Amino acid sequence: MASELRVNTLKDASGNNSVAMSFVAEGTAKAWVFSTDNVITDSLNTSSSTDVGTGEYTFTFTSATATTNVAMSGAVNENNNYIIGRKSNTTSSYNIRIKDASNSGQDANTGSSVHGDLA
Repeated sequence: MASELRVNTLKDASGNNSVAMSFVAEGTAKAWVFSTDNVITDSLNTSSSTDVGTGEYTFTFTSATATTNVAMSGAVNENNNYIIGRKSNTTSSYNIRIKDASNSGQDANTGSSVHGDLA
């Protein structure tokens, strides 16, 4: 039998440092992925990846987001001057691009996360 815990606020063991549950539920990443080029190495709420082209990948969510109004952040895990950006997203996936300083697409190891509400 499943159990349920309902609380409004969490506090540390000494009763200090309280945080409202809304910050816990709304402030956590709803999906994240670390990929080596197109291969998912580790993830949360990410079911697959697609290599769209040089330096461009689409990651598909296991559980969709409520809207397309989500925030995405990412980092490139390479010793180069690469930048990462979100190209587009739907409620079921998001697409990133990786480019070098001359604006050319580059394949690279990346980590990215999505913040927003789940459907």
